[in-house]
Amino acid sequence: MAATAVLVIGVGVQAVGGRGSAGAYVAPPSAEPVADPAAPGWRWESYGTVKVQVPDSWADSVYSGLWTCGDRFRPDGSTRTPMVGRPWRGPVQTIACLSVPRLAERIPHLWFDDSDAKPGITRFDHGWATEVRVVAGVPLAVFSNDAAMRRRILDSAKRMDGTDPNGCSVARPAVLGDGQRPTGPGLAAIGEVKSIRVCVYSYQLPGNPSVFQAGLQISGDTARQLGDALRAAPAGVGPVMSSSNCEQPRSRDDLLLTVAGENGDQAVVVRYATCRSNGTDDGTTLRRLTTDTLVPLSKVLYAEIPVLPILRDLAGR
Repeated sequence: MAATAVLVIGVGVQAVGGRGSAGAYVAPPSAEPVADPAAPGWRWESYGTVKVQVPDSWADSVYSGLWTCGDRFRPDGSTRTPMVGRPWRGPVQTIACLSVPRLAERIPHLWFDDSDAKPGITRFDHGWATEVRVVAGVPLAVFSNDAAMRRRILDSAKRMDGTDPNGCSVARPAVLGDGQRPTGPGLAAIGEVKSIRVCVYSYQLPGNPSVFQAGLQISGDTARQLGDALRAAPAGVGPVMSSSNCEQPRSRDDLLLTVAGENGDQAVVVRYATCRSNGTDDGTTLRRLTTDTLVPLSKVLYAEIPVLPILRDLAGR
C-alpha cells in the first residue's frame, strides 16, 4: 500500500547532538548538572512542552513523511543511527512512498509532534511497530522492533514546566523578538568561556505561535573554541543569503546562546536563516556569521541533515 510523502528541499534547525570524526553520533557533554538527570547511557530530549529520554546513541534530525521511503545511509555512505526527529516545516515536494520502509531500510526513531500519529500501536512485519502516546499535548511516535525499548522511551516522557533539562525557557524569550537586543557587558567582558547553553525556537508569526525546538549544553574545548570564534567574527551584519537559500519565516528558527565565562554570563542571539539580518548579537556588538561560528553549531545541532544553506553561501565567500 502506498502513502503520500514529502521530499525535503531545504534545511532548518531542529535538533541537538553531534557527530564524531568517524561519522558516529557523539552526545554533547553536559555543562552543568540538571535537576532531573537522565538514566546512565540515556539523555533528555525536549520539544514544545515535553521532555523524553532516549539512548545516547540516538542522533538528531528532522523528519517528514519521506521517512517511509527509507533512507538508511548518510551522504558519505555510512549507516545512519536511530534518530530523534522534529517536524520539518519547510517547502516540500509530494512523492509516493510505502506505508513503512522496506525491512533493510528501517531505522528506529522517535518523532516529536507527528500530526498524522494516532495514539496506540500500529504493527508491521518482523516485530516492527509504531507506538504513539500524547504527552503534554505533544504526540510522541516511537518506531522500533524492540517493544521494551519503545515502552521505556515513552514511559520516561514528562511535561516541562517553565524550563527544559538544559535550563532553556520553554516560552520563546522576548529578546528574540524583532528589534530586541540582549543586555549585559558583552562577550569581551566575561573572560574565558566555560560553557554555552543553546536554546532553539521557531520564529513567531501572527496566528502561529513560536514552539520550543530543542535545548543543549556545551562545555570543555568545544565551548571555549566556539566562544573564541564568536568574539573573533568581524563586526557587521550578514551574510546576505542568496534568494535560493533564504528561509521562509514559517521554517525559520532562532538561537539563543547563554555563554558562561569566568567573569559572568552573556546572552547571544544567533540568526542564520533570515534573508538580510543574519549574524550574532551580544547586545554590544553585531557580528557577521562565519564558518568558525556556524560550523560548530551545525555539527552539534544538526547531526543527521544536510549542510545548512547558509554554509553553502559562506563557502563561496
